[in-house]
Amino acid sequence: MTDAVLDATTKAENETAPRKRNAERTRKAILAAALKEFAQAGFAGARIEKIVKAAKCNIRMLYHYFGDKKGLYMAVLESAYMDLRAREAELKIDFDKPLEGFLELQRFTFDYFEKNPKFEGLLRNENLQHGKFAAQSRVVTETAFPLRRTIERLIKSGQDQGVFGPDLDPVQIYVTIAAMSRFHLANGYSLSATLDTDMSAPEWRKARLDHALALLEGYLTRGAR
Repeated sequence: MTDAVLDATTKAENETAPRKRNAERTRKAILAAALKEFAQAGFAGARIEKIVKAAKCNIRMLYHYFGDKKGLYMAVLESAYMDLRAREAELKIDFDKPLEGFLELQRFTFDYFEKNPKFEGLLRNENLQHGKFAAQSRVVTETAFPLRRTIERLIKSGQDQGVFGPDLDPVQIYVTIAAMSRFHLANGYSLSATLDTDMSAPEWRKARLDHALALLEGYLTRGAR
């Protein structure tokens, strides 16, 4: 290979790297802006013009990366689920300590929803559509497989050790964990008014987590030998 060819190859590589980085930054900016818009307005109410403006790109780039509004929404939905599952996978679960493993999962889920209100908004709007888009996504289903296996292993470990009761269902347990992490957020304004209690107060949120942990422990250990 001649020096001229080497120089040309090096120049092309140096020019390609910044373009790839810029393209990835643009894609991430579009996803972030779209998450906010879809979380607030839902699929039907979201405006592509607002997303493009917030992402500081042109509409041609949005359609280049995502095809259309539905493609963008699916990308946002799947990206949000993948982030949740990736964070779950980082938990240091000790299967020899199954009760603590479940309590750690409850703490994480509670904290995740509180710190990611856009995800909560996205889920709320997706459920208003009867989960139409989530049902079409293999990513949403398949990324939950490791979580389900983790829950199943924890149940088996706890039952083998005699610290958990019989007839524990992994799906029921996770639905309970998610519900105790989300319900007070999704319904916080109406519940605060109804019960004359500020459910956004840090001390109330802490008490809510303690309550959730106690309920989960009580259910898991009910009927243990």
